[in-house]
Amino acid sequence: MYDILIVGAGPYGSTVAYEAKKRGLKCLVVEKRDHIGGNIYTKNINGINVHYYGAHIFHTSNKEIWNYVNQFAEFNHYINSPPG
Repeated sequence: MYDILIVGAGPYGSTVAYEAKKRGLKCLVVEKRDHIGGNIYTKNINGINVHYYGAHIFHTSNKEIWNYVNQFAEFNHYINSPPG
């Protein structure tokens, strides 16, 4: 028996499962792909993290969110500033 059914193990579903588990809830996560992370999935190939579905940029000016996501991964410093 589960407390929560989560469909999809992308960023949203993975976060909900993580936070629910911390609160003592039992979750069932179903995912059609053979990996978690959705479109931001990276695969380590010969020591290089390859963005399997293409590069993604994470934007936030919220310090609390920035600190939260940095517990899971190391981010490169990049500022998107197109010409014009």
